[in-house]
Amino acid sequence: MNQVLIIFKWFLVISILLFFVIFTNHSYANEDISLNKIQIKKSVDNFINQKILMLFLEEKSFCFDSVLAINFNKEKLEEVLASHYAIKEVEVFTNQKGDIDVIIEQKKPIVRIKNKSDDYFLDEFGDKMQLSDNYTPNLVVATGEITSENHFDIYSFIMKINESEFWNAQIAQIHFEKDMILLIPRVGNHKINLGSFYNVSTKLDNLYQFYKSVMPVKGWQAYSEINLSFNNQIVCVRKKK
Repeated sequence: MNQVLIIFKWFLVISILLFFVIFTNHSYANEDISLNKIQIKKSVDNFINQKILMLFLEEKSFCFDSVLAINFNKEKLEEVLASHYAIKEVEVFTNQKGDIDVIIEQKKPIVRIKNKSDDYFLDEFGDKMQLSDNYTPNLVVATGEITSENHFDIYSFIMKINESEFWNAQIAQIHFEKDMILLIPRVGNHKINLGSFYNVSTKLDNLYQFYKSVMPVKGWQAYSEINLSFNNQIVCVRKKK
């Protein structure tokens, strides 16, 4: 008798749980979805905001109005948002009330490329990223005769100087001209001729020592060019008076 009673109790409990699961799923399926919150993770760059994203979704014909939860495709929304040029990662969450929460992380550009035919960024992974009409970050600019074949070297160089507080603050521009790579500094009215990116760590180390020992004596306006293209040598061109 006791065993029958125990079986009956378990049957009752399972039946009640099953009822609530079915009822909850049915209620959720008939809920209208609504966008509750878009959270954009903090970043030094501000390419997007909620208004920009809503306009973007409208352009992509993605609508939240009068859509039942059962018909809502979370993966589709993530896919649409991830196609935005400034979005690195996106996650979409839903609850039983049909509320939609979106968490977004922006891409991080590290250098701007300006050649004769194009103008764009390279992001933190070295991938091409289009410019924004809403925001322009203060980045090193690479100019001149640049092709996609130069992207890896530019990316590697920028990642290297970004590791140094000094070089990150000093280098304003990289210019490709024929067989030369020139750096334009923020302090000092001179060009730095790298020649190429080959052995660039040693070249920058030599230049740093030159800055420390020679520039305080000669002055930051003494030279028009500092040439690092020769092996372990620094050749300077004095500015014409």
